Amino acid sequence: MDRIYLDGRHYDLMFPRSDDIEFFLNQARTLGGPVLELACGTGRILEPIATAGFAATGIDLSPGMLVEARRKAQAGATSSRYIQADIRQFSLDERFALIFIAGNSIWHLLDIDSFDACMSRVRRHLAEGGRFIVDVFVPNLRRLLVDPQIREPMSEYDDPNGAGRVVVTQTSRYDAITQIMSARTFQRSTDGTETEGSLDLKMYFPQELQALLRHNGLRLLEAYGGYDKTPLTNTSGRQIYILEAA
Repeated sequence: MDRIYLDGRHYDLMFPRSDDIEFFLNQARTLGGPVLELACGTGRILEPIATAGFAATGIDLSPGMLVEARRKAQAGATSSRYIQADIRQFSLDERFALIFIAGNSIWHLLDIDSFDACMSRVRRHLAEGGRFIVDVFVPNLRRLLVDPQIREPMSEYDDPNGAGRVVVTQTSRYDAITQIMSARTFQRSTDGTETEGSLDLKMYFPQELQALLRHNGLRLLEAYGGYDKTPLTNTSGRQIYILEAA
């Protein structure tokens, strides 16, 4: 597990965003609960859903991310539930009206066996008439095929412990056969200390991802290229799929 996932406070500051929350909140309003988020991280999306009154459950592999998610739940007095588990192997005695995996987290399923295992869990936990949503970037080959020796800026933020500014850079190498981007991350603190991490992410292209979802017994209902529900086109930066069990 890369260092960027070890402390949820750092992660939220490293990747600040809120542009997707209203989209998923509206999906919960339409479908009702209960709601399950896979690879939920710090509860950035799930806590607003829980605050709106929906029964909410999050699954994530990182203890450090879940510590922050539970802190948010306690601070907001929500009844959301956070479970440490592998999204390929979890088993809950419940079915959900809405299951989603957001924020490019599907990139962590590095091979077809892992993808199939996760989708099997999705089908097992999806309520009759329920929906599954996948939200991930459309891979950009120009960004993937960079010089692996050059460090590129990743993020910069104030240390949550008051230790000054943290600068995060990365190098990356893309394997066109496995479609895996292997990155090295470097976190440099104000005092000059630097910690390294490694991270592998699988790139999923639209036609491939749609075929894999269909192969796993999921029927595509809607495809969007953004959170404003614009159609998925050749110029879309994101691919957002709304699916049901076939």
